[in-house]
Amino acid sequence: MQKPIIGITAGNLKFHDTKRTFVNQNDIQAIINAGGIPVLLPPQVKDELDRYIKICDGFYFPGGPDVSPFYFKEEPTVGLSFVERARDRLEIELIKKAVAAGKTLLGVCRGMQVINIALGGDVYQDLTKQFVEPQKLFQHAQKGDINEASHHIKITAGTHLAKIFAEQTLAVNSHHHQAVRRVAAGLRVAARAADGVIEAVESENSPQILAVQWHPEFLVETIPTMQSIFDDFILRIPVKSN
Repeated sequence: MQKPIIGITAGNLKFHDTKRTFVNQNDIQAIINAGGIPVLLPPQVKDELDRYIKICDGFYFPGGPDVSPFYFKEEPTVGLSFVERARDRLEIELIKKAVAAGKTLLGVCRGMQVINIALGGDVYQDLTKQFVEPQKLFQHAQKGDINEASHHIKITAGTHLAKIFAEQTLAVNSHHHQAVRRVAAGLRVAARAADGVIEAVESENSPQILAVQWHPEFLVETIPTMQSIFDDFILRIPVKSN
C-alpha cells in the first residue's frame, strides 16, 4: 500500500530582507508520523491547483495569519490583524476544488476558519470585540507555552471527532483571536469551549472534512493522544493500491 501524499499549504514571511515560504516543522512531522508524505504548496502555485489535486491524496491546512474579511463580504474591523491575501486566494480555491474532487481535508486553527469560509461560512474578525458575550470569553490567545494545554473543550456526542477520543472533554492549547461564527452548509459543530466558541467542525454526512481550532501539532509530546487527529486524517483517505 502506498503512503498517501499530503499537500500542506504554506505561508510567506520576510526574514532579514529575504522573502521566505514556510510551514512549521511540527506540522510536517505530525503528517510524517501519521504515515503521510508531505508536499508543501506555496501561495505562488495558484495556477497549478488542478495538478496538485491529481497529485495529492489529501490536503492539510495549518495555522497562520488572519483570513481577510474580503472573502466573507465584510469590511475590516479594528480588531483584524495581519492578512496574507495570496494565501487566502490559494487556500479558498484549493478547498473548493478539493471538496469537489472528493479529497480528504484536515484543518487546524486558521485552517478550520478558511475551510469554513471557503464553503460559505464566516468568522469573527476578533472575538474580543465581536463575540456575543465577550465578558465570558476564555483567554483564547494563551500567554503560556503553546506546547501546553490552557483550557478545555467539550466534544459533541455522535460526531466523528467523538470517535477519535475516548474522553468527552479535552484539554487543548489556544492561539487565536478569530473563530468560526456562522458554520457553512454541509459542516456541523464537533466541539465547543464552555464559553461557546466553536472548537471543531466536520462534514455532516461523510468523513471528508475535520477541522479543529486548537494546535494538536504542538501538543503531541505533552499530550500524545493529539497525534490521533493526524493518524485519523491519514486513515480517512481512501486506500490506493500500488
